[in-house]
Amino acid sequence: MTRQLRIEPDGVAIDATEHETILQAARRSGVALPYECGWGSCGSCKVTLVDGQVALIFPSAPAVNPRDARRNRILACQSRAVSDVTIARGAGDWSAPTPRCVEQQAILREVEHLAPEIRQFTFETAAPIDFRPGQYAILHLGEGLRRCYSMCNLPGSAILQFIAKRYDGGHGSNTLAALQPGARITVEVPFGTCTLRRQPGRKVFVAGGTGLAPILSMIREAAQTQLDFGSPVDVIYGARAPADLAAADMLEAAIAHVAHSRYLPVVEQAPASWPHAAGFITDAIKATVTDPAAAEFYVAGPPVMVNAVKALLRSADVPITQVHYDSFG
Repeated sequence: MTRQLRIEPDGVAIDATEHETILQAARRSGVALPYECGWGSCGSCKVTLVDGQVALIFPSAPAVNPRDARRNRILACQSRAVSDVTIARGAGDWSAPTPRCVEQQAILREVEHLAPEIRQFTFETAAPIDFRPGQYAILHLGEGLRRCYSMCNLPGSAILQFIAKRYDGGHGSNTLAALQPGARITVEVPFGTCTLRRQPGRKVFVAGGTGLAPILSMIREAAQTQLDFGSPVDVIYGARAPADLAAADMLEAAIAHVAHSRYLPVVEQAPASWPHAAGFITDAIKATVTDPAAAEFYVAGPPVMVNAVKALLRSADVPITQVHYDSFG
């Protein structure tokens, strides 16, 4: 069953199926709507419901609030049309081309153990899926169970690779960890705006835990295309202990092909024989970057780490336009 979705003030009318969100329908049809996370967290995809009825698929999404409900403001990424619907997009220029949202079946081909409870999952789709390094996919792991994971590989093939950690009590992470080669899931790709800007200048990449995945993908992009930013490139990778630095060998291999780059691992629980930095990622940034306002930062990891790094950069007067980040919890 399909519903008509009308988008004002453009006057565009498209079909939306009962299984897709308003954002999915728009992106599938090549209609640009504002969005960032695709998960109901950031609120950047909010639009006004002018007419019709929608159903929320994630009522407890962080960006849902009673004030928006009173103003008929809805999350396009979490709302499905249950009747013909008219929405009004917010102010701003959303006419620029946007990647079409692709939803495909993916087959799990390989699971590789990288560190305690951390695995790399290799999926294959029927056709190549275009994405930009640093972006992520939404994995459908069961009825009502959707989780975001960043690709760690490069686009250009039918392969999607994710690095994920299994958490005790984590429904999504345990379901993913239990998948065996041959399992089939649905994936939505791509989402996210934390992607590599190629302009010259100092770059600082900061990864915490499995936040390594998007950072690894961007470093691989820089290596493959032989980018030379003309300035130092620092890659800071933090974890609790040395054993938790998953895929560090892959990261180092990519860094070796990026001009003016260096790898800076840091762990919170450092043994006496640890030859690198010890402490928190914020400590490593302070020790490494003497003039943060002159650098561009790419940050990915647990929300608590990302928030700590953002607070540090704010205190150092780093312009918000020079800080690109993803955080998942």
